[in-house]
Formats: sequence, structure tokens, C-alpha cells
Amino acid sequence: MPVIRLTENISLRFPAGVRLMRRDDVGKPFFTRDSKMRAYSMKYFYEWSTEPDTLVLVLEGKGNVLTGVVVLRFVPDRNNPRSIVVEMLSRNQLQGMHNSGVGAEMIRIVEDYIAKPLGCSEIVIEAVEDLTDYYSSLGYSSTGKEEYDDFWGKVVYMKKIVSQE
Repeated sequence: MPVIRLTENISLRFPAGVRLMRRDDVGKPFFTRDSKMRAYSMKYFYEWSTEPDTLVLVLEGKGNVLTGVVVLRFVPDRNNPRSIVVEMLSRNQLQGMHNSGVGAEMIRIVEDYIAKPLGCSEIVIEAVEDLTDYYSSLGYSSTGKEEYDDFWGKVVYMKKIVSQE
């Protein structure tokens, strides 16, 4: 199992194929059918990975092809995370790729390999309105907080309790 060093004192183990976003991922082919998600290139995800308290994970399939990417933020910070916010998740939909289930797999990785080992109490997902039923099917429920974003439209905050401390 790959190990990712989160801080000087915290390391996490991940299943094969999961790793941190790297600079050399910037040029790799990645396509989504969602026209709004296409505005975010792999370069954008890489730049986001350099921000404090942000983690960008990729899922690699056969031939080192990127099949998914997830951007998450630790709250209040990565040294003492109490919750995780999933800010963006995308799956590669290049022609010929069959990656049904990649989104659910990425969420499960955040739950089982990050939130639970770190003792985070909850995961919050910033979901576009069209995806609320999908996240509900994964056990997430609306927090009641909603915002309107000029680019994304209605954003619904959804959460799942992962640890009862």
C-alpha cells in the first residue's frame, strides 16, 4: 500500500493506484463530459495541490492513466483535522474509458483512508445541485446550507458523520 506523508507526524496508507497529484500529471490527458468541469485543467488541480491544508489525490488505472481526481481541504488545518471538505471531484471520461464507479471509489477512499484514520468527525461535500441525489445515495445529507455561485449555480453543502468522538 502506498504511504502518503501528510505532515511531519502523520502518514496515511492508501490502496494501490492512489497517490498525490504531481507536476508531471499536468500534461496527462483528462476529459470530462461536464462542460463546467472542463474549465479546470490538470494544471489547475496541480496548483491547488500546493495550497496549505489542501490535498489533491489522483487515482491511476492501467498504463498510469488518471481515472479520477479529488480535491479536499482539512478543517481547521492538516495538523489537527476535525473535518474534511471535498471541494471538487472529477472522473476521466476520455473516449473508450470505462470508469463507472470512480467517483464513489474516490469518496470511499476519502472516508476510509483519510477521515477515519485521522479521527475526523465528518466529511462535507460542496455539491452542485444536480449531484445531490448521487451524494445522498452514498450516505450524505444536506446540511441546510446552500450558496449560489455565478459559475456553478446552486451549491448544496452535504455531510456524512464518519466518527463519533
